[in-house]
Amino acid sequence: MIRKIVSWGLVASAVLSLGACATPARFEWGGYEGALYTYVKKPDRRPGYREALETAIAKGRQTDRVAPGLLAELGYLYLEDGDTARAVPLFEEEMRRFPEAKPFMTSVIERAKTMNQTAEVKS
Repeated sequence: MIRKIVSWGLVASAVLSLGACATPARFEWGGYEGALYTYVKKPDRRPGYREALETAIAKGRQTDRVAPGLLAELGYLYLEDGDTARAVPLFEEEMRRFPEAKPFMTSVIERAKTMNQTAEVKS
């Protein structure tokens, strides 16, 4: 009898342990890791990397689970392309979602706006 109770106890523990593994991830990363790896190895795959970021962010917004750093990363890609108008709102959203990023994002936003003003003066 005791052997049967112990066996059922072990089975119940195993089931509960496996059930805990099925909890959803806290953040939505989408295909970010694979896309980043490909982009680092082959920089000409930048459009695919940007698309993976956009997709992961869109999925994360649907469930309010945007992963930290993704908005800033996409904003940085836009900034590299000279598209400050698309970059700054992403930096601001990163700051709202992750307040610990505020000091860094504030300085990035200031630099982006300065770069934009400098580019406008040269035009």
